[in-house]
This record gives sequence, structure tokens and C-alpha cells, in this order.
Amino acid sequence: MKDFKETSAKLHQDSPTIHIDLRNNTFQTEQSAIIQSNSVVSPVNMNKKISSIKRTTNTKAKANGQKKEFARKSVLLQNTTQSKQSVEEISGRDFAEARQKTPSGKIIKENQLCDFETSSSEPGIQQVNVCSSTAKCDQHKQNSQSSHVPAAQNKQSQKVRWQKDLKFLQTFRPQRSANNTEEAAERTDILYDPEASYLPTVNTLPADLEMRECLLLTVSLSSLGVVAGRMQRKAKTVDSVFIKSHVYNALIAWFLSLTDPKNCNRKGNKLDAPFWVAGLQQFYKEDGLALYICAMSLEDGQTGCRKSMIKEVKKNESMFYRRVCKFFAQTPLKTVAFWVPQLNHLLEEQAYPTHVHMPSSYLDCFISVNPNIEAVEKAFSVIPGFYWQTLETEDQKCQRAEATNSQECHTETALVLIGRALLLNPLAMHHTLELMCRSSLDVSGIRFLYPPQELLKNFAVSKSVMHSERQPVLTMAFRGPHANSVWQEITGPSDPQLARRTDPASINALYHHSQDQPLLYSPRLANLVHLGLCLWFGGRIAKNTAMIQDSEEGDRDRSHILTSSPATLCATVEADIFLIVSPVVGPCCYSYILSACAKAGFSLLGLQRSQISRKQAQSLGLTTKQVAAFCHAPTVLLDGEQVELSSNCLVLLMRRESAVRHCSRLPIGCMNELAAQGLIGSIRARFTDVVDPHICFHTVPYSKNHHNVLGGLMWTVPKCSHMVLSKHTYPSLPDVEQVVILTLTGQNIMKNDMGFLHKVLRGDAAGLEGFELLALKWVSKLSKWQAQELSPFEVGDREWLSSVHSLTSTPALVLALRRVRAFITLRRLLPQNYPGNLQVLMSPTPETAFRQTCLFFSEAELVPDHSSRPSLTFLPLHHIGTPGMYRNKTEPKSILPSHVLWELTVNLRQPSGLRSQSLYSYMTVGPEPLLTLALFKPGAWRHCFGKILTIIKQNGYTLVGLRVLLLDSNMANALIHPPEQQDPTEELELKYLRSGPSLALGLLRVNAVMRLLELMGPEDPVEAHTMDQTRWRAQYGSDRLHNGIYGSPSYRKAVEDIKLVFPEGVCCTETSVMKHEKISCLHSDPNASLGREQLNTLRTAVKNTFSSGFGQVGPLVCSALCQTTCLLIPSNLLQQSQPPLYSELLHRLLRTGCHLVAGKLCAPDEKQRQHMSELLRSSAGGTLPLEGPCLIIALQADNAVTCFDIILESVCRARPDFRRVAMKLLYPNSESGAVKLLRYLFDDHSLESVFTA
Repeated sequence: MKDFKETSAKLHQDSPTIHIDLRNNTFQTEQSAIIQSNSVVSPVNMNKKISSIKRTTNTKAKANGQKKEFARKSVLLQNTTQSKQSVEEISGRDFAEARQKTPSGKIIKENQLCDFETSSSEPGIQQVNVCSSTAKCDQHKQNSQSSHVPAAQNKQSQKVRWQKDLKFLQTFRPQRSANNTEEAAERTDILYDPEASYLPTVNTLPADLEMRECLLLTVSLSSLGVVAGRMQRKAKTVDSVFIKSHVYNALIAWFLSLTDPKNCNRKGNKLDAPFWVAGLQQFYKEDGLALYICAMSLEDGQTGCRKSMIKEVKKNESMFYRRVCKFFAQTPLKTVAFWVPQLNHLLEEQAYPTHVHMPSSYLDCFISVNPNIEAVEKAFSVIPGFYWQTLETEDQKCQRAEATNSQECHTETALVLIGRALLLNPLAMHHTLELMCRSSLDVSGIRFLYPPQELLKNFAVSKSVMHSERQPVLTMAFRGPHANSVWQEITGPSDPQLARRTDPASINALYHHSQDQPLLYSPRLANLVHLGLCLWFGGRIAKNTAMIQDSEEGDRDRSHILTSSPATLCATVEADIFLIVSPVVGPCCYSYILSACAKAGFSLLGLQRSQISRKQAQSLGLTTKQVAAFCHAPTVLLDGEQVELSSNCLVLLMRRESAVRHCSRLPIGCMNELAAQGLIGSIRARFTDVVDPHICFHTVPYSKNHHNVLGGLMWTVPKCSHMVLSKHTYPSLPDVEQVVILTLTGQNIMKNDMGFLHKVLRGDAAGLEGFELLALKWVSKLSKWQAQELSPFEVGDREWLSSVHSLTSTPALVLALRRVRAFITLRRLLPQNYPGNLQVLMSPTPETAFRQTCLFFSEAELVPDHSSRPSLTFLPLHHIGTPGMYRNKTEPKSILPSHVLWELTVNLRQPSGLRSQSLYSYMTVGPEPLLTLALFKPGAWRHCFGKILTIIKQNGYTLVGLRVLLLDSNMANALIHPPEQQDPTEELELKYLRSGPSLALGLLRVNAVMRLLELMGPEDPVEAHTMDQTRWRAQYGSDRLHNGIYGSPSYRKAVEDIKLVFPEGVCCTETSVMKHEKISCLHSDPNASLGREQLNTLRTAVKNTFSSGFGQVGPLVCSALCQTTCLLIPSNLLQQSQPPLYSELLHRLLRTGCHLVAGKLCAPDEKQRQHMSELLRSSAGGTLPLEGPCLIIALQADNAVTCFDIILESVCRARPDFRRVAMKLLYPNSESGAVKLLRYLFDDHSLESVFTA
């Protein structure tokens, strides 16, 4: 305190007189160094600011006198005035020290050259020796001055002083934004570092600059990187904020290109600026954020003094001011930014480039001119503060409690020093700024400085970007997601040759031509970045005075000065935006969109899928072309038919700093991400017109009205308090489409789990097909009930409580997925440590999947995506409607009790009035069974008939139709080649199909078509055998022509095949699908005829002529004892569970010498069953066939009628379990009875398939 009072007393004495020799230019540099040494924060400076009115008046009076005396000559006289203030503020020892400076005018503070260790908790404050080259010399001087103080004690006192200063600065750190409306931005550390905060400030103007003819140019900014000026004409297709961002970058590039007066054209060209730029910096003060430029006249020399009269000086200044104003008023921005077309060409390396658009406005719309020299001095002698400033914008935030950003913050601040080689090239500088904007980086601070060579050399450690004395350097701080790594991608390797090979579009590859002269320097380590921010943008503390005093009033005064000092680094408050994803973008792209938004720094707050009406589209600012994409359901061609997809848009609510500025670039960023992943083709399949980013994406700033339109139910979950879970069993057939719930949790979902979600929705490189996304929901914080349901552990497990506690403290992204074998496939994709890793969770069973679906999604939110369903070709198109799309307006939106869900169906827009099965009903009851046709070709089935029936039953199929038929040309051609694919060259295949009898089976099963194709395998039996020996074609085929079996390739073809082969219908209970497709359900045998029964004999030629098919040698039976019998297998045997013994019995019979020559599956009515009983009475004891479908086959063998009992007994003797089956078989025991029964049951066409006359 004593030293402080003595210093204060000295400051109140009269100012000393300084005699200046104006002919000596060396004094300018000396005085500049003294000024820079005083640009610090100390109690002396603070008290001087608080009570300096009187001294300021005296000083100004002296300054005015000197200006009059020297005709307002230049900054020399003003520096003289300021030098007097410097003498008041510094002691004699400091003044002597100030004269011991470097040639560039900078003082090397001896305290800064000592090694130290800091124990401060402030991030980024670590030991970094900036000026190590003079450490030994300064340490020696310090030891000589204070030899009585031990070195260890001096070092400890320094540490204590640093800690006190830091604590003092932390006390007054702003916690709110500039207008106290929002919280301060994250990761805005105090700009204090012991290695930088005690150094002199860096010159913002050349030390030898004459400020005779200078102007202050001001570019007001509405936000970081956005000019606030007016535009004469607003672009129609580009957002105004987007254009003003381009204007800012163009102005920066243009001003920096004028920083070398030697390169400025002085030949009077009207397109050339009538000034050169001596200084440029961006900072915030009470009247807002602005870019300040010191413009100097080109007619003045840079050094020396001109001897002219005062009157002439005023005239020159006035002429310069008028000349600049005229230039700004008559010159459009497009004219000075002549490099923009070339820049747009460079930006076209992406699929959807971000073109730079310049408005037709004149420069005076953005730049204001102030001719007052004192304004220039005030702007460029400003002492930076120690704190970041958080700027408010007019953008809004969602105030809902659910709209909280619970994701980890990845915002970083990076620093770069740019040399003249880059900043004098406007194309290169503008290109760099555009790449930064495209990478979602904000320019937080920019200063054009004149640092001493030694300081810059020691800071940059290696090669400096400044190659000679007194060269300026541009220091720029920028802020954004992963800013340091993103900046390295923008600049590329420092070696230009390596950059041209690995990153040809990077800055170093395009503009770096000599490895000996780096374009820029950017520290990568966090501690070096913090040091650089403090050195170039932070405030200063006087080395030999203390910041802290024991006066409360002094603390208040100092806190006011600290918090009101201009801020050279700024951030913006967070704001919210809506990103609307058009229906033309399929759900398979959603994970890539979320990833692109996360890369752009946006944090997800909520999401919802909703339809947008034309009226709503108008309020959201959608154009007429956009309405066609956002308000209509796209269509795709599936299985030859146009299928209407969902018209739901995906709405994302997101938050970040400078949200509105970056959201204008978000559609292009998302589009480039989709293009990089090869997904543009899927969008073109949905939208026939030209696809561009604005057709797929639209962004709007957040407002309550927009929230009500787009996201009113964003966080709504069903009310499940009254839900009673079903007691029914849940279908778990893996061969059908299954619904599974996938949940991603944690604080870093958008970064860590998007790669896993890409694989789930799109599939992997191994050929695994992706899942269909039915619904998704963002939950900012899971409730206890939800966490308990999602936990992979049981209540009794040790990890149960800890898992529930962990889940309730994190957000979650819940997805409802569907595909065939969903549970098996998703479990295979899970991490190896599952379920220990709670970041990825899945519902383990169909029952838990149903419960979790009811817990998070209403039925209206479950929207199928038919374009992502590989099995859609094998399903009925009329049965794939969207439950939420065609719902009646009176139907409730909330979840209904579970006992109602199974019966809930939703009307679809079908002409026949068919009702589609709801997804909740689908999950509890299962899908409806479908029909398909399996045709075993000639020569492949005759000896395997029983085995074929066995494998049909084992794979879950129900036999609903059977025919042994000889195909004619028309039927064979219709089966193999649809009308639109007729190929006359396939005569061999058609000849093969007509060569002998084929076995046609009508099969019923859920997912029947797709499963049959899987069982058959590839068309080439050799390939099928290589893939899996159990494939049917591997067993029944020999080559591609004789592949043994044909199966309907699609659902539509299956319906056609069933109608072709079984025109009368099939034997099963009618389903809604059969009713819609007009496939009859048989309740009688349409082929049974009493008229044919009157023919008591078979044609004689039947017994001797039977042509064999390909692969079959010789006739079936050539003996005179050949007989044909009829065997009836009743419905109670056909409906037996596994294993079907009747099929094994048939297989054994056919191996004893019996041959199957005809067969059918029928459902005789009561009258027909009565007549069949009469024909069988003499042999079967009058047993009446049971109601239901029965299998009737004709067997041919020697004595097949008279000795059938003996043949059957021989089979049962080897397998006693066959006796219970044999007892239920019905067959005639006389040849006349057999003939009557065959004639009654089979028509001539059926018999001609095996008997030819």
C-alpha cells in the first residue's frame, strides 16, 4: 500500500516537459513503445480512468495547442501528448526499462521470462515460455536488481501474484450476455495467461504511420459474420442472412487486399479504392459489434512530414473524405469483389456447392465513414478486455422444459495467424472464409496487428508467417464444433506438395507455393490456443503494480472497467431452428441427416413426423415448387405398380450459437452428406422433378406459431396408466416381418452412435439389408417407468438399480424398426459387450417390443416406409397402408387399451373397401397368411411325392391346392414368362415343361412367397448346392434348365399363378386378402361328376401308353396285371402336427412299386361325401369321409386294387406307427369300384395327364 500511495502521489504532480526533435524519426518508435507499455490494466490506470476529467482536459488543451503549433501535423504530436500520460503512469525504473526495447518497438518484460508452474484451475493456463530467447539476460538483470531476495521466494511470490490476479478476474467474469437476457456462452474462458497478460500490447497501426489524412471506416455487424447494412435488392432464392454473410466475407477479403500501399493502384482507375488500409479490427463495445478500418490516403507517404500550411491541410482532408464517400456511393460491392466468379468455380468440388451471391448494393450501404482523427485514435488505441462478450440476437429459443440441450458440448475456439502472402490475395482470403462458414465456424475475433518480429517468432516456435521486420499479421479467432480439427481439414498439410496429393482442395494445396514461406500458423494444442488468445486478443496487467486493493469502492470501480472494456472476442447466444425434411427423403436417410446436423454444431432438442398442409406451408415460407414436394405423398414403382408412400415430413428442433446464420447453409450440407453416401438415387426415385437442396430441406427460425404448426406433439408420449397388457401369446416367427425397438442413450448420441444407426437403417457392406424405420422419438430425459422398461436387466439382477439410475439421467433416441428376422439381425449388430453397455439397447422379445412401442409411440406415429421394405414385393400392395395416414378424424390419437388394439383396423383408400391390419394388431396377432404356387417340374417329383409333402409341412406351409397336370404351351408360357416378358427364344424350357406331368402345389403361409423362394435357393442348382445343400433346387435339380422346381417370384405373380392353376379355388378358410384378390374358397369338389361315373371301364390304351418325362426312363407299368386305385387321405390326417406320418407312409408306398398318376386336393360337400361313402361301402365298411379338405391320389401298380391291403401291410410291418394312419385311409377293394371312384372324382383332362388314348 505504501508503494501504491507513493505512485499515486507522483501521478498527481505536474506533468514533465518533453523536448522533441521533429527531425528525428527514431523518437516515434520510442514513444510508441512507451504507449504500448501503458496499455495495461492496473490500479493506476483504473484510478486514472475514474478521476481523469481534469487531467484529460489539460492534456487535450496541450494537445490542441500542439496541433495548432504544428498545423495538426500527425500522430507524432499526438504521441507526444500520450507520452506525457505515460510518464505520469510509470515509474522511473519502468521508463528506463521501456527504453531497453527491441528494434520493432516492443518491450520484453523480464518477469515474463522466468519459468514457472501454475496451480490455477482455469482451463488452458499452463507453462509456455514465449520469449525464451532473452530469458537468461533478463533473469540476470532481475537478480542484480533484487539480489537480496532469494530466487525461490521471488518465484513463489510470482505464483501468488498470478493466482490473485486470476481470482480477481474470475470474480468479475460476466455470467450473462451483453444485455443480461441470456446466460453467457459456453467455453468462453478468461483471457488471462501469466505468459501473455503481463506483456505490452501489440501495435494495431504501424509505428511510423502519419495520421494526417485518415478516415475511420465502420462496418456494423448484426451478429458474428453478418453485416447489418441495408441491401437495395433482396435475392429471391437465397436467405438474406445468407447473403449478408457473403457480404461480410467479401468485405474482409477486399479490405485486407488493400493493406499494402505499395500494391495499391495510384493511376486514377475508378475501380481502385482511393485509400489503403492501415488497420483493421473487430470488437464489441456498448454501441454494438462492428468492424473498424483505418483508411489512409494514397497521396501521402508512409513516413516523414510534409511542410504545408494549415489551410491546405484542411482542404486535403476534406477532399480525401469526399473522394472516399463518392467512391462508396458509386461503387457496387460486386465491382470490388471481382474474384467471386472464380471463387464459385473453386467451390464446385462438392455435388451441391455453396455459391457466393453478391447483392447489387453499393458499398455505402454497408460502410460508414468518419473523418474525425480522434475517432481513429480511439478505435485503434482501445485496450482489450479480459472477457468474452456474448451477443444477443433476435432469434428465439423454445422455453419448454423438455427443450433442454443434454448433449455434450463440442464447441472449440481455434486461432490462426495469417501472413501477407495469403491476406493480400482476396481470392484466397475469401475462399478461406467461405470454407470456414461452410464448416459452421464463426469468426469470433479478427485483428490486423504489427507485432515485433521476436515476439511472433517465439510464439510461433517454428517458422513465422512474417518474413521481415515491421510486416503485419492477421490474427483471427474462430469458434465452432471441433474447430481445431475442422480447421486442419480446411488448410490441409503444411507441406504444399503433400497437400496437393492428399487434400487438393485445401488452402495450402491451392495457394501455398513455397515451403519456406508458410501461409499461416495455427497452434493445435489447447494450451497454446489459450495462450495465443490471451496474447493477441486479451487485456494486459501492469507488471509492477497489484490489481487488488483493500478498498470496496476501488473494487467496484475496477469491476466496472473490467466488464465495460471492449471485447475483441465474441460469441452469440444459442437459438433454435426447425429443419423440415421433405417426404421425398426416405427414412433410410435420417441417420445421415442427424449426423450432418451434428457436424454443423446443432444439438437435437426434439423431433416429430407430421404432415404439412398448403395453408401451413404458406405460413412457413415454402415456395410453390417446395409445396409440391413437402405437401404431397411421393410415389414409387414397386412390382410394376405405383405405390403411394407416406406424406409425413420429419421435423427437427435444434439449437446452436448463430443458429439462423448457419441454418441457411444446413440444407446444402445435408444434401452433400447424402450425395457422399450415394443416397441421391433413392430421392430421385421418389421425386421426378429436379432434385435440389431446397426440395429436400427447409429451415425456419423458431417461434411459438411455428412450434404449434410443426412440433406440437414433439415430446408427447401415450398415457399408459390404464393399459392392460394382453395375456395372449405374441407371434415370434422369424421368417415374417417383426417390429423391434432400438434405443440409443447417452450424452453423445449424435457423435458416437450415428455410425451404428447408419448400419441399422441402410445395412452393411456384407449385403445385410437395412431395417424399415416405423417411428422415432427424442426423449430429453427418461422417466423412471421408461427406464425400467428399457433396462436390459431383470429386477433381481445386481445391475438393475444402477442401470435404471443411469438411464434416468440421460436422453434417449427411441426407434421402432421392422424387418424379417428383426430380433436375430439386430442382436447380431449390437456391441459385443451388450447388455453391459447401456448406450445401445433393444427389446429382446416381441412382448417387450410391444410394451415399449406402447410406452413411446401412439399408433398414428407408426408410419411404414414401403421403399425400405425388401419384402414388399412379396406382400399384397393393398395391405401395406399407413395406419396414421388415413385415420378418421373422429378416431382418438392416444393409445387405446390393449384389449381393443387387436381388433383395431384402419380404413384405407381402396375401391373394394378392404381394411388394413393395424401395426398394433400386427404385433399381437401377426400378419395374415398368403398364397403362393410351387410347381415341381417333370421328372423331379414322382418318387419324392411323400418327401415333398413332408418338407412342405415342416416349413410351416398348409397345403391348400394340389394338381398333377400336363402343361400346355399357353399355361407353361404364362407360368414361366409373364406377358410383358415373353421371350420366344426359351423354347427348350417350354418343351421341357410340356414333356411330362408336373406337380402343382398351392401353399398357404405367412410370408409364403418370400419364404418359398428362400427354400428353393438360386435358379442354378449348382449354385444352390454351393450355398446350402438343403435348398430344394440343390436336391431336385441338375442344371439351370432342369432345376426341378418353380416358385412364384412375387406376390402379384403368385396371385396370377394360383388363379391359373387352380381356377376353381383353393381349400382353406377365406381371408381378407383372398377376398380382395377374388380367389375362391372351395366348399365342394367342382370336378366330381355322376355322368362320368357311368363309364364303367377305363380306356384300354391307358394301361399301355404313358410317356415319360425328362429324366424318367421307360413306362410306369407295362404288365397285364396293372391296376389303378384311388386313395383318399381325410382331413384329420392332413391337419396332423409334426411329423406328418401320412406323407412318410406315401413315400414308403411309392418305393414299393406304386406310381402316382393323378391327384388333387378337394373339399367335398356333404352330398359328395355321401356318394363317395356309397362307392366305398363295400370295401370301407360304410365309413363316411370327414368334413374338410381331403387329398385324393391315383396310384398305379400291379394288382394295385386287389392287393392294396397286402402292400399297405408290408409297409406297416416295417413301421408299426404307420398302422394308426393306415386305419384312417380310404380306398376301394374292387377294380369296378376303383374305376367308378376315379371317373367320379377326376375329369378327362386330369386323367389325360397320365393316360393318353
